[in-house]
Parts: sequence; structure tokens; C-alpha cells
Amino acid sequence: MPEADAHALPVSIGQSRLAPVAHAIAAAEPEPNPGPVSISRSKPDPDAVPMMRFDPRTENPFPAYDAEIRRLRLYLRSLDAGGWRAPSHCRGWSVKDVVAHLATDEVYNQACLDHTLDQLDYSGGLNASNERGVRSRRQLSSRAVLDEWETRQHDVRRRWGRLGLRASIGTSVGPYPMVLQAWHLAREYAIHADDIEVPVAARARPARGRWRIQFGIWAAREEGEPEDARLEDGTVRLRVRGQVHHLDLETYVAYLTNRPQQLTDPQARALVKRLGRSG
Repeated sequence: MPEADAHALPVSIGQSRLAPVAHAIAAAEPEPNPGPVSISRSKPDPDAVPMMRFDPRTENPFPAYDAEIRRLRLYLRSLDAGGWRAPSHCRGWSVKDVVAHLATDEVYNQACLDHTLDQLDYSGGLNASNERGVRSRRQLSSRAVLDEWETRQHDVRRRWGRLGLRASIGTSVGPYPMVLQAWHLAREYAIHADDIEVPVAARARPARGRWRIQFGIWAAREEGEPEDARLEDGTVRLRVRGQVHHLDLETYVAYLTNRPQQLTDPQARALVKRLGRSG
């Protein structure tokens, strides 16, 4: 794994340009629950998400979410001691620290379901809360951190399944549609998986890139920061400050998520930084 990039920040995805509702302390008012929706109950390819007329309010997020969890779990269970100590793409954080952060995130997700958000400590802001969550687990073994994350994540996913995608759950910004919350968490897991270089099979990459782009564009509109971008036959046409750029899926995902350090091509990294979305 390469050295951590100097531009990476060890923060929740809530600090990236597109903040998931799950971790936003101050965010745009969420859209109201659209009411009854038709959610597909079929069993598609676990890595495939339909992209035509993508609307996350009516698309089932669980195939994408579950695929991210499955890949992440298998990868983490394969790591030796050196793998756990390896630097991530989040400056100052090891792979173990990223998993500790994911465990902290699941504490939040459980609090949403338990109606105990008022018991969480966000003193000092989101960055401070993220750091406390990681520091509090640094003395634990890698196995203990992994066990905590797996246990909490499994509990959240099981309870989501019982609630159903038409439900509304409490969040730090108020009631929010379950279906959208799951999409936000799928995106967060995908970003953090890339932060620790979880392998993705070649056949899964195109569909994974498409749903991340489609949901990212939708979320930008939700948050009042619409993108002048559209997916065109395997590339993204992006207009920034009057100039049009044609980006491959991987590069546009890095742009959307403030993660130029995840790109291996130095020219692509430089372009994402130059576009001004990653600091």
C-alpha cells in the first residue's frame, strides 16, 4: 500500500464534499419521505445496480451496500499484522484506524435506531469526534476492532431489513427515509474501502463506478450543490467554471469524494486537485 497522501484527511465522509446524512452535524434539510415507493425485491447480480433513470428513493440500495460490506469483510479477515499497520489514504491513519472509524460510525447508526443520538459526544465538532473514536480503540487488538465493527454492522443491517426500505429513521438532522440512509452508507463504505485499497474485481468496477456517480450527483442536488455533470457511455461529462472535462468513472468518483490520493495516475490526481474540490 502506498504512503498516505498529504492531502488526505482522517475524517468521516461527512467532511468530504458530499456529506452523508448519517454523519452530518449540520446539513441541508433532507427531502421529505416521498411516500409509498416500489422497491425491487428481485435478486440481481450483487454488484449490479440499475442505472437508467436512477432515483435512489425508489432503487434498492442493499445490493450495492451488501457488496461493499462483503468485499470489506473478506479483505479485513485476510490481513496479517503488517496489513493492519499499513497506512491508509487518510493521513495519519492506519488500516486499523480506518476500521476503528467504521466501528464508531456504526455506533452512530445504532443510536439512530435506538433513539439515543442525544447520548453521543460531538463536543469539539465532527473531526474531534472522529479522532476520539479512533484513539479510544488504538489499544485494542486488530481482532477486537474487527469484531466490534462486524458485530455492530451486522446488527444495523439486520434491523434495517426488519424496518424495510419504506421506513423513516431518526438522524442527526431529523427523520430521514431509510432507503436514502442506506444509499449514503453504501457510498461511505465504498470510499473507505478505497481508502484502504480493498480489491474490487474487474467485472464489478463499471457497475460500482456508475452507482457511485449516479448517487453522488443526486446527493449533490439534495445538499444544494448541484453538479453540471452527466454520465455518457462510460465517461462523465463535467463542466467546471465554464470548461468541459471528460473524465473516466474512477477519476470522477475521486472528484466527487475529495479523494485524489486514491488515483494511481499522477495526471488524473493533478486534474482532480486543479478542479478545486479537494483542497
